[in-house]
Amino acid sequence: MIRRIGVAAVVLVALAATISCSGGGPMASAPLPNIAGAWEFEATSNLNSNTFTGIEAALQEGQTIVNGMQQANGQISANGASQIAIVEVNPANNTVIFGGGCAASGGGGNALTGSIQSFAGPFNFSLTENGNVFNVTGTISADGQSFTGTYSPDSSNTCPDTGTITGAVVPKFAGTYGGQLTLPDGVTYDVTAAMSENSSSVLTINIQATSPNTVALSVTGPATGNAFLVQGTYQQQQVTYEGYFGVQTTTGQNAPGIYFVNATNSAQPSYAGTLVPALN
Repeated sequence: MIRRIGVAAVVLVALAATISCSGGGPMASAPLPNIAGAWEFEATSNLNSNTFTGIEAALQEGQTIVNGMQQANGQISANGASQIAIVEVNPANNTVIFGGGCAASGGGGNALTGSIQSFAGPFNFSLTENGNVFNVTGTISADGQSFTGTYSPDSSNTCPDTGTITGAVVPKFAGTYGGQLTLPDGVTYDVTAAMSENSSSVLTINIQATSPNTVALSVTGPATGNAFLVQGTYQQQQVTYEGYFGVQTTTGQNAPGIYFVNATNSAQPSYAGTLVPALN
């Protein structure tokens, strides 16, 4: 018995030496998903199923140094008007409320902070809409491109809402859209709008009107997820448009569309039109 134990001990020592020479040791943890980029989260209320809230976010993710290389550390955030925008969408009557439907609570403002642990693992975050805080718990997909979960309110909210929430990475604005759009002169034109978003999430929209007159308008500004805020000059006056891209939600026809609101007068924004992909 003693001899057998001695042989086993020799084998274990030899195995340990082999592992040491081959660079073994504690296994490195798997890298975390890098989900930084443009996302849209859609929250559906348990209290009002006729609308949904779109949380448009330019997600940021912290970085850490591992073996001299930068890797995502799983700490997620979006803060300020350039990183998060909120809209409330009612598909039934083709309306979008920019800023969301929750009345301001506390200090107001929008933000998102949270963390992920792994691919196909927990993604939990705190969402602030106009100062109302919601606790979101869910799971990110195995490819890091989508999310499903639920949300519940903080006790101090003016919006005591609960519901389900989904999320997905969204592409940059691109392509040509057409339809009728009311320009700042109050005239409704037949237009085409060429949209292009650069690597810094700055969107440029070149609008060409063909009827009843030929006019042009170019606007530019930040894009956040599926929402944007652009400005330009029309007839020597500065103009501002807010917009939102949705499928079915802004056209009522189960087709993609871009919903425009003239927000030059922020106290009285007015619906300007919805453009759909132009036919080639």
